[in-house]
Amino acid sequence: MSDFDDEPTEGLEATDETGPEANAPKPAKKPRPQPVADDDWDDDWDDDDDGGRGSKRDLTLVYAIVAAAIVIVLAVVLTRPKDDNGTASNGNGDNPAQTTAPAEAVKNWQGPVGDAVGENGKDAQKRAEEAEGVYIWTDFGGWHLRNNGAEEVTVKVTADQVRMKKTDDGDDGDEDGDAPFATETTVTLAAGEGKEGTGLDLGNSESATFTVSIGGKNAPADQIFLGGAEGVADQNPVTFVKS
Repeated sequence: MSDFDDEPTEGLEATDETGPEANAPKPAKKPRPQPVADDDWDDDWDDDDDGGRGSKRDLTLVYAIVAAAIVIVLAVVLTRPKDDNGTASNGNGDNPAQTTAPAEAVKNWQGPVGDAVGENGKDAQKRAEEAEGVYIWTDFGGWHLRNNGAEEVTVKVTADQVRMKKTDDGDDGDEDGDAPFATETTVTLAAGEGKEGTGLDLGNSESATFTVSIGGKNAPADQIFLGGAEGVADQNPVTFVKS
């Protein structure tokens, strides 16, 4: 007996199997799971062969699409139809948001009575001092009457609104803006050289009739001069209208 025969064999597997169990079929081993092949798609996204320029191209495309969308929206807003007061129209000709009433058309007195009067009426005033006659003109300061003659002149004015001014010196600082209007007034122009006269305020009148009398009789129409140019009345009474 050798020293090896004395060593314990408990717990040690036999290397040589004998008996019926030796010939029994052994259970088949399950195949070991194989790792899934990595297709490197995420690497391809970040690490293209062009050194990352592919992802930059993708971002550029996104930016381009966003910019195009913004341009389209701005074009739609800026080309949307608008009405006369600058607000957007609903496309049906209606504008429920409109609150400002349309401005009224500016009306002016017709005929030569307002022509070529000059600044503050200085050209019409100069004309009134050059020859005999009765002179009528209108400007931003109101209506003006002058008499260049040896006789007193009476002018009856009929209008929607009329009132005489305290002075006709071109300065309305001394005028009473609350003075009542009438529909008729009579002005007396002293004999003189046309340097001084009477001013009238016709308020919101749109028509006015002037009847010029000398010595109780209607003056000849060709002695009634209108405006600062060559205007002459074609009849007496003479009527003016605003339109």
